[in-house]
Amino acid sequence: MATYFISYNSADAEIAEKVATALEDVGQRVRYAGWEVVIGTNIAIWMNEALEDCDRLVAIVSPDYLKPGAKYSAAERVAVLWTDIDGRKAAVIPLVVRPAEMPKLFGAIRRYDLADGTMDRFVAEVLRQPRPPGVEGVSPGEPKRHTQFVNIPPGRAVIGRNEEVAELREKLMASSGGSVSLVNSGVVLRGQGGLGKSTLARRYAEVHGGAYDGAIWVEAQTRQAIIEGLVALCGHFDLDVPDTPQLQHAQAALARIAQSGQSWLFIYDNVETYADLKDLLPPPGAHLIVTTRQGEGWPGFDVMPLDRLSFESEDASAVNLLMLEAGRTDGADEARALAEDLGGLPLALVVAGALIRSTGESFSAYRERLSEILSHTPDNEDYPTSVLGAVQMSYKYLPEDAKLVADLCAWWAAEGLEPALLTDAPDGWDWEDRAEDISEAIQFLARDGARVRAAFAALTGRSLLESGEGAWSMHRMTAAALRHLQQDREDGAMAKAAAALLAAVYPSDPNVSATWSACARLTPHVRALWVSGAAPETEAMDYLFNQAAVYLGKIADFFGNLEMARASFALTEKRLPEAHVEIALGLATLGLALMRAGELGQAEEHLARALELDEAHRPETVNLANRYDQHGAVLSRLAQAGDATALPRSLKRHQQALALFRQQSGRTSDGTAQALNNLAGVRDLQGRTAAAARLSQAALVIRREVLDPGDARLGYSLVNTGSYWLQSGSANRAEALLREALELRRTVFAAQPQHPETRNAASWLISCLLVLARAGDDPDARQAGARALCAQYSFDFAEREESARQYPLAPPVD
Repeated sequence: MATYFISYNSADAEIAEKVATALEDVGQRVRYAGWEVVIGTNIAIWMNEALEDCDRLVAIVSPDYLKPGAKYSAAERVAVLWTDIDGRKAAVIPLVVRPAEMPKLFGAIRRYDLADGTMDRFVAEVLRQPRPPGVEGVSPGEPKRHTQFVNIPPGRAVIGRNEEVAELREKLMASSGGSVSLVNSGVVLRGQGGLGKSTLARRYAEVHGGAYDGAIWVEAQTRQAIIEGLVALCGHFDLDVPDTPQLQHAQAALARIAQSGQSWLFIYDNVETYADLKDLLPPPGAHLIVTTRQGEGWPGFDVMPLDRLSFESEDASAVNLLMLEAGRTDGADEARALAEDLGGLPLALVVAGALIRSTGESFSAYRERLSEILSHTPDNEDYPTSVLGAVQMSYKYLPEDAKLVADLCAWWAAEGLEPALLTDAPDGWDWEDRAEDISEAIQFLARDGARVRAAFAALTGRSLLESGEGAWSMHRMTAAALRHLQQDREDGAMAKAAAALLAAVYPSDPNVSATWSACARLTPHVRALWVSGAAPETEAMDYLFNQAAVYLGKIADFFGNLEMARASFALTEKRLPEAHVEIALGLATLGLALMRAGELGQAEEHLARALELDEAHRPETVNLANRYDQHGAVLSRLAQAGDATALPRSLKRHQQALALFRQQSGRTSDGTAQALNNLAGVRDLQGRTAAAARLSQAALVIRREVLDPGDARLGYSLVNTGSYWLQSGSANRAEALLREALELRRTVFAAQPQHPETRNAASWLISCLLVLARAGDDPDARQAGARALCAQYSFDFAEREESARQYPLAPPVD
């Protein structure tokens, strides 16, 4: 919500009050002398205070307003004009109510002439302006707070939804007291794509957001997206923002809001199912708005269906939106007919209006061409025919570069679109191998950043893309319509190119934490290709599925890890013969994902088959050594689950891995260290903890030699070695290693202080300190250190103290 100062001459007081009322009716704050200046008011002081308070000035322009003797109005507009000398803030908005000759300083500003339109259209045009920095939303009569707005997206003007905003407010508010409190789990805005569910939710935030302590917008198309969106709260509650958001970070942010006692508005946009958010609901005292296409399965929610905009009269909401987007004030009768043809769908109206604004054609001419398209358009559950028709019309008149970019964006994720998705590819590490799936036209375009940026601008101008902070988004219905249009033009070429552009830059080793930021940026686009149901059956797509699976496993998104691993293996089986050597990689990735998910039987079958293939096709190789190690790992898990036959087999596999790594990579390679580390785990399961400590120590020595000092893999050897020494009665040897491990992981995961690996290192160090305290080694200092770590990492001190009693004070005597 912005604050508007109404600048007017007393001769125009009647129309000035109508403007003030119209702005207040749509939730804006108004400073209007006719309401505030009473007998005894010092006008100069009031004017100074009101002008300081306002974000924009609406000038009620008439001959009386501009006459030489109108000194108050001249002072008001000049004062605000000087605060926005380059016009970027649109701080002065002239509304011409009677014809007048504009002064030079004033005449260059874009103005609205009330003679050419209605008050509603003027207000809508005003609301099209981006919200000034720091401006908050609050409805008239509500208490205004210092609201924290988190990721609330900008957007175009909202037409014809005032009643829905009021209904939404009523459903969210308790019946008593009029204060923000949770009546139920929240409100679900349900409806088909293109109806403006997200726009209505954003509008509610604009109108009523200022009544909350905070408001956050969460892109919620997947469970992981909800987690990542909620993690944005961390920075607002003195919690470090993690590089790799996980469930516990999102829940910690929600818990902090509950502890704060603040009232927050949550908007979860484009939710697929209730299951995605059932353990990520805001705490009591918050309000939640969910937008979704799914009408069933929302226990505890008040479901609010959203309807199309009305088009029954020339001043109906659909007509107003169409004329606003078209930039027209004439031809309302023709606009009404077109709005009806478009079914009152906001998305179709916006896309159509943008094209009419660009071409300058009449509503009737557009309608005639649209009729021809709609007559040949079959019904489709993915998008309304009016959306397809509007998108097809707009696409036809795009520049060629913009057509290429639109076709590619239709395959990527709806959010996070950016020119770099094209321009980074030619410099990607795998460009040469991937270029064969990319047409020459796209290759040349990708090498020219200026052309790509111009294409994004063209698509934004046609409302096929919407710009945000550093990235763009495409409505899902727009993307679906564009994919449909591609079916008649080519055989999956754009999907292949979209995958190849990602594959050219997707990191080759997602095991390395330094690549995770790039993986996080690209993985949503990989998943979007898969969700489309028409992902290309290419090697590039297979590579993307596999790499995304590895990355998701590393950040502990085990559901996503298994999802992508299954997709990768399914595609690998389609592409290659059953006994092909490359089948082994898909089997291994899926086997490890199944192991993480606890499906140990299936995991062992997949990893055993991968091992057989590599034994047949890749004998005496590092690949085979890795398969021995992976199969040994799942056998160890089976042994822990009670399979008495698995442990000897696990020992054999890790011994085979160690021998082959030494043969192929040398005695001082990371592969050799990995095998020693895993072999130590088997010795620990056998009860030979001292032997495990010595093997782990040997792995650590190798890794110190071959890895960089800050490499995350050092942390595994440090924790394992320290924990084995602790369990074998050598806490004094363990302490330094565990302290080093904790510091290393604090550094590696600096942006994610509660990372599971960091907490694991802290847990072992706490136990070590408590054992040393029990042994009488500076007990006060050790206890204090353990308590501090428990507080920092949210461990229960009493529980940790009890757990530490299982570890001996000294090594056993032979």
